[in-house]
Amino acid sequence: MRIIFYLLLIIIFLPAELATADTFVNPQTGEKFHGYATSNETAGLSDVNTVEKGLTKLNLSQFKVTRDRTGRNNTVAVISVSSEIILGMETRAFENAIKDAASKGPLFILIEIDCTGGRVDLAVRMCSAIQKTTNCDIYAYITGGTTGGAYSGAVAVSLACNKIFMAPGTVIGAATEITIDENGNPVEIKTVLGDVIGEKMRSGWRNYLASLADNHHRPAALAKAMENKDIEVVEVNENGKRVFVEAMNKKPNEKVVKTWSKAGRLLTLTANEAVECGMADKLYANRQDLLADFNAVSAKIISDTTMEEARKLYERIEKSLEKINASVDLGVKQIQATQSRGQAMKAMKSLISDAQFVLGLKRKFGDDVPVDEQKVQSFLNSVQAEYDNLKAMR
Repeated sequence: MRIIFYLLLIIIFLPAELATADTFVNPQTGEKFHGYATSNETAGLSDVNTVEKGLTKLNLSQFKVTRDRTGRNNTVAVISVSSEIILGMETRAFENAIKDAASKGPLFILIEIDCTGGRVDLAVRMCSAIQKTTNCDIYAYITGGTTGGAYSGAVAVSLACNKIFMAPGTVIGAATEITIDENGNPVEIKTVLGDVIGEKMRSGWRNYLASLADNHHRPAALAKAMENKDIEVVEVNENGKRVFVEAMNKKPNEKVVKTWSKAGRLLTLTANEAVECGMADKLYANRQDLLADFNAVSAKIISDTTMEEARKLYERIEKSLEKINASVDLGVKQIQATQSRGQAMKAMKSLISDAQFVLGLKRKFGDDVPVDEQKVQSFLNSVQAEYDNLKAMR
């Protein structure tokens, strides 16, 4: 009894910085550290912030790492995914935010999601950034709001996280691949690419979602049903274990406990349903309740704003392009109307400057800048040649 009492005293009075961090143990040498690994690695050696030695380099392949928070900072990094996933610059901001946050040793990273989805290629990049982060836990919290949940590509981002939490009244699902027609309306990808190519692409996306779910022991069959309305998923009991299978794969002797997804409609799970079937881990009314459950109420919240800044930058680029288009139209009209060599050269110089600026934006931000690089370059070459001809005239 006295020994237990002393142990309790030790636990109660253990310094806070030693009560919350990761433990690194070398099984061969017995060497032990408490702290957190950063994303910096050189020649197989990772930078690790430790309580014992400060910043040191360790070959992590030689250490067993236990995620027990001993030595981590009393912070929580929060990243918001609340706009449609359609901008490369926002995706780059997300990738950098995940890497930077993990390297600063927070208790965990919380991705707050209220999103309709977006481009599959960008969502996959976001998932990859999460999966590559092995030095910090990453949790998804589907918060509700304008969208009311996580759909399409946002489903994938959620599934890539270590845990999924949901606010009451939110949903997760409806993750089929779609594209936009010439009128701006959403259509199934098969309609645009045809049955063969369309199904090939959808199959790849469907199995990717299933793989993400399976990686964290979530029902892969339900993830598939979120992409394909023709998949029916039932829950069966196999030797006392809950198993989710496609209805066509159910064994004759297996009794259906519950039908989770009926053929004819894409699966979308409510928050309660997602927790019940194991797609999500728990419900939290708000962020504060979530933090309380992880003993992180006192943690400093570090909110990342780089995605929001990237969105604002895109909006500024759009406005700049509108002004440049107007400037180019005016410049062309001035050249056509003027009889003065000097005025024509002045107008051309302005056009050259505008074209160079647009090309610079295109090369820096890629697909986020909606212009044809070849056409702009051709226009620049043409105006530059005319300008050089006028300049050479005496």
